[in-house]
Amino acid sequence: MDFHLHTTASDGLLSPQALHAEVVRAGVAAWAVADHDTVDGWRALRGAPGLVAAVEATAGADGREVHVVGLGINPDSPELIALLAGNQALRRQRIALLIDRLPERLRRGLTVESVEQHAGPARPAALTRLHLARTLVATGKVANTRRVFAEFLGDEHAADADLPEFPQLFSVANTIRAAGGLAILAHPGQHGTLAAIDRLMAAGLDGLEVRHPGLDRVLAAELDQRAAAAGWWCSAGSDLHFLGARTPGMCRLDDARRLRLTARLGLS
Repeated sequence: MDFHLHTTASDGLLSPQALHAEVVRAGVAAWAVADHDTVDGWRALRGAPGLVAAVEATAGADGREVHVVGLGINPDSPELIALLAGNQALRRQRIALLIDRLPERLRRGLTVESVEQHAGPARPAALTRLHLARTLVATGKVANTRRVFAEFLGDEHAADADLPEFPQLFSVANTIRAAGGLAILAHPGQHGTLAAIDRLMAAGLDGLEVRHPGLDRVLAAELDQRAAAAGWWCSAGSDLHFLGARTPGMCRLDDARRLRLTARLGLS
């Protein structure tokens, strides 16, 4: 299983069809396209064996972005559609403001439209900071995306009151549940500590990714224990954006938690 995969519908580098081919090649039986704030990638593959309807919705908490994978959603839920459309508009506003903050030598000639163009012919519905970083690299202004995030676009640069904030975490979780899905905290390792993750879970999330490439063993073990005690749903995902070190299905749950989750999603 792999319930966190990206396509060119957001900031992945694989088309939905190319991702599907890799999933089949890897023998992954249960999977989800969880693009940022859009279900366009899922719609392109609708009906594929083992595919679960999902989205990685963006929320706000304490001025910072929090990503929530909605698993088993109804993509036609009016409330969910409104949330994603609002987030897509917010993303464009935030990209424009982040461009304005760049040093003059970097922002010269850079616009939201040029970032969209560099994203490729797919013209993703949801622009991300990664799209902006790739544009800076593609135009020769910065050597690589790692440096872009370290110096200009990391979370510390996108967490302040001057940027329009995404909907509050509890509201995003409620919208996902109203659409029939589970609200799963994505890549919890980005939040650093068990205490920080506990605070986010208290906003009403249903579960979290206890297996993710960015999650170290110590924190993963703590989350295993906490999830068992709290009865949280447990998920796993590669968070794959392109082929390389990450592959579909690389993060695995034990059979008991995998079967519990796939049964909830109607896959067994």
